[in-house]
Amino acid sequence: MNVSSSRLQRLERQAGREHIGHKLRKDWLKHYSLYLLVSPVLIYYIIFHYVPIYGAIIAFKDYVPTKGIWGSPWVGFKHFQEFFDSYYFWRILKNTLVISLTSLVFGFPAPIILALLIHEVKSRLFSRFVQTVTYMPHFVSLVVVCGLIIDFTMDSGVMNTVIGFFGGEKATMLNNPGNFVPIYVISEIWQEVGWGSIIYLAAMGSIDPQLYEAATIDGANRWKQTLHVTLPGIASTIIIC
Repeated sequence: MNVSSSRLQRLERQAGREHIGHKLRKDWLKHYSLYLLVSPVLIYYIIFHYVPIYGAIIAFKDYVPTKGIWGSPWVGFKHFQEFFDSYYFWRILKNTLVISLTSLVFGFPAPIILALLIHEVKSRLFSRFVQTVTYMPHFVSLVVVCGLIIDFTMDSGVMNTVIGFFGGEKATMLNNPGNFVPIYVISEIWQEVGWGSIIYLAAMGSIDPQLYEAATIDGANRWKQTLHVTLPGIASTIIIC
C-alpha cells in the first residue's frame, strides 16, 4: 500500500511538471516577442549584477591569487572580526554615518529645489539652458571631477583666489580634515543635482494646469501654489525617489 501510494505521488508530481512545462511552452509561443524584448535587460542584470555576487565569498576566505577563489582556504568571519576589533573601526563608522547623513540632509532636497526654481521660470529658453548646464556634470568622469576639486581647492586655485579677493587667507583646503565632508557633499550635489531634477520636472509637467488656475482664483500667490499644488502633486515621486 505504501509502495503504490509513493508511486502515485511520483506520477502526480511528474504530471504537474509536465503540465507546467506545457503551459510555459504555450506562453512562450504566444508571447515570444515580449520575451525577446525583455531578454536584453535580463541578460544585463544576470551578467553585471548577479554573476559578480559570486566574488563576495572572497570575504570569507583567506584569498590567495594563485589558488583562486575556490582554492583559497575558508576562514569564516575571521576578517570581519579583525575589522570590528581594529582601532579604525569606530572612526570609519563615524565618518560613514556623518558623510551619509550630511549627503541625505543637503543632497536629497537639492534637486527638488532646483526643479521648483526651473518650473517657476517663464522663459523656456532660459530654463532649458539652466537644465543643460546643471545636468552636464553628471556625465563627467569621477576621476576628472576629483582632479577638478583638487585644482580648485589648492592654495592657488579658484576657491582660494575668491577667498583672497575678500581678504581671506589662502590655504590648500584638502589639507584640513574638517573641510573634507563639506567639499565632498558640495561636489556631489554639483554633479548630480541637475540630473536628479529631471525626474521632478517630469512629475511637475503631469500636474493638471486647472489646479493652478483654481488656486489663482482663490487668491493663492506663487509660493502658496508651490506649497499646496506643486509639492502635493510630486509627493509620490519624492517618496519613490
